[in-house]
Amino acid sequence: MLKRQELLLTIFVVILAARTSLNAASVAFKPAQNYTVGTNPRAVVVGDFNHDGKMDLAVVNRGDPTTGDDGSVSILFGNADGTFQAAKNLNTCKNCTGAAVGDFNGDGIDDIALVRPGDVSANDNGDITIFLGNGDGTFRQGGVLTPGKNPSGSIVAIDLNGDQRLDLIVVIAGGNSVSVLLGNGDGTFQLPVAYATAKPPSRVQVVDLAGTGETDLAVVRQFGLDFLLGNGDGTFRPGPSLSCCFFGGVSAMGDFNNDRKVDLVETNCNIFSHVCSEGLLLGNGDGTFQQGIMLGQFVAAAADFDGDGNLDVAGFVNTAQIQVLQGNGDGTFRQPVSFALGGSDTSSIVLAGDINGDKAPDIVAFNVTSTGSIENSISVLVNIGTDFTISASKPSPSTLTAGQSATSTISLNLLSAFNNPVSLACSVQPAQAGAPTCSLSSNSVTFDGSGKASATLTINVGSSVASRNSFQSFSNGGWLWFPVAGFAFFGTSVSVSRKRRLQVVLIGAAMVGGLITQVACGGGSSGSKSAAYTVTVTGNSSTTQHSTTVNLTVQ
Repeated sequence: MLKRQELLLTIFVVILAARTSLNAASVAFKPAQNYTVGTNPRAVVVGDFNHDGKMDLAVVNRGDPTTGDDGSVSILFGNADGTFQAAKNLNTCKNCTGAAVGDFNGDGIDDIALVRPGDVSANDNGDITIFLGNGDGTFRQGGVLTPGKNPSGSIVAIDLNGDQRLDLIVVIAGGNSVSVLLGNGDGTFQLPVAYATAKPPSRVQVVDLAGTGETDLAVVRQFGLDFLLGNGDGTFRPGPSLSCCFFGGVSAMGDFNNDRKVDLVETNCNIFSHVCSEGLLLGNGDGTFQQGIMLGQFVAAAADFDGDGNLDVAGFVNTAQIQVLQGNGDGTFRQPVSFALGGSDTSSIVLAGDINGDKAPDIVAFNVTSTGSIENSISVLVNIGTDFTISASKPSPSTLTAGQSATSTISLNLLSAFNNPVSLACSVQPAQAGAPTCSLSSNSVTFDGSGKASATLTINVGSSVASRNSFQSFSNGGWLWFPVAGFAFFGTSVSVSRKRRLQVVLIGAAMVGGLITQVACGGGSSGSKSAAYTVTVTGNSSTTQHSTTVNLTVQ
């Protein structure tokens, strides 16, 4: 048997785990919205292309070279709420497969760098073309860069050397290398510097391998991963390599156990059974990894979808649904949560990032048919974003009369890391003549560093309530005393002698007058009448809405 102390400790741990589960942040998305784009979409990037402060999407469509379809770039202007206008297709790049967004010439307007892989069979090495934004959703062609032989669609725009100018990192599939092009800040770039990889690369991601604040590169390649360690000046030196993921690959990278070291999600496939499995590799910070848990689903993206500060993963299980595994921050995950997508059979996540400016990562996916071909549409899932609780203190005073007012404190607590303003509004029910009015000290609140926000609710009772209540007391049965008194008076008056009739009349009149006075002043057996009201305060963070109520009595 457990000792008393051990038993108490066990109970405490169970209670703590239960509380943690109850208080865990939730993940939720709005229903998926589908948007038609060009032929064979390959990449999606986010930027403000018409300079209206709302995030837009640019979808790179490769087209179909076998039919003479040169592809296009679909621009979808955002409405700031996660929805987008119909795509405008621009014929700016022949059979491009990748893009990066940034202000490459320092004019405050987003530009696009488009990657064209070229055609090996025609000795076409491909290139990168800079398209400078005009601020109205259109572009003008800038310089054409030659980063190396047949660049793939994986390209990153980032300031590598701290000069406040964006640089480019692009994967060179035909040269087994990664090219770095330092930006000049005017839309032009220096000559590329190539860094070799062990085998043909497919993707590059900026990481901090050891958690020391350095800008390193993780290059996903055939049968493994190569790290390039940053020198802080835009140059790199060879780092460790990892052989893994046979007939699979590295599908996601990030710090899943909060030790500031890069972890990996790897895919291994059996070429005989065609069965693939996903597992987490926990990083040691030196390019070596230890086996973590098996995830049980294909992983396509990693982000903090629920805003609890822990990295989550999203992927699929052979259906047109996305599944999110919420991370616990220790390298383990909760049960998957599923969300429907708009594809006819399956989908492929291509972007997990903020597309509506609320700091919460949203998801964009390509819709794929059962035969594996990509449909000419994308699915957009908008993260619910800022989530919070709202409560109200008991109004003081809780019973009011004409001309009085009461106040209540509205308290909000942030439930996620997505700290955005919450708009407040109040209403009074029942809404009728003479009802109280309500107002708030602020119609919009923001959360402080501890995730708290507050406002003051004021409830006012007008002066007309007094006469309304008096009349209500009079009308709610007080008038019934008139026939009673009349009958009593009549009965008395007919039963007395003529000599005393005048005296009886005077006494009866006094009685009726007293009854009328008592009723008019709220007296009588009915007592003073009161009305109950409910005041509702609603908080709205554009995607999440919660409300609270207070009750009060008006006499």
